[in-house]
Amino acid sequence: MIRVLLCRHGETDWNRDHRLQGRSDISLASSGERQASITGGFVRAQNPQQGHVSSLVRTQQTFAQFNLDLQPRVWDELMEQNLGEWEGSYAAEIRDREPEEFSAWRAGTYTPAGGETHQQLAERMLSVFCGVVRETAQIRPTASPDLSFAVRTAVVVSHGAALRVLLEHLDLIDRAQSIPLTPASATVVDVPLTLGPVSSSLPRSGLDDALTPEDEAAHIAGLTDEQIIAQSRLRVLNLSPELLNPSATQSVSV
Repeated sequence: MIRVLLCRHGETDWNRDHRLQGRSDISLASSGERQASITGGFVRAQNPQQGHVSSLVRTQQTFAQFNLDLQPRVWDELMEQNLGEWEGSYAAEIRDREPEEFSAWRAGTYTPAGGETHQQLAERMLSVFCGVVRETAQIRPTASPDLSFAVRTAVVVSHGAALRVLLEHLDLIDRAQSIPLTPASATVVDVPLTLGPVSSSLPRSGLDDALTPEDEAAHIAGLTDEQIIAQSRLRVLNLSPELLNPSATQSVSV
């Protein structure tokens, strides 16, 4: 089975000031470094053997705080949504000046001038997620803290809107019912080798015991994008550093 840890980058000064970052290359605030360090404990416990980050520095700084002995692959495709002429603006100013457009953008039906459409964002995030799953098929399985069998695990650090749209188009969340992901939060998506139910009371969760690790890797690598999307399962959503260690994040702006 494949496990992908989807992490949002830690807080920046622009996050704290409610400015729209998009592809502006803003570094982590000290609070964001602290958040990422806390989340790193959860990430390390999952034994990931592969890392992926966007080409924006805040995701790379977040990954560095995880303190993993891994060199992550950098993907342009994991960048945040391009917000065009809105980038750098304060969200409240846009909401007050263009209330209908702002609401439509939040709903995924409006694109700021010069920006990236919701559909363009969804297509590139789905493509990179499927690519990550196939790459993860080539790494060795490692022990899982919550499963009775080893899994192939990778960690991805990306951005709030990009990850939310990915989860929406994996049919794992309802956009209308979900809230924004917390800075430095971790979301866990499993990709089992079956479309049927996965049991916690059976060895290997009821997956095919006859498959060798090599067979499993070949099977996953051969899955189509449509099969990967259909077989993705949400295990944990928006596990924030505030939940992982409340006492250490009391002064962190959420």
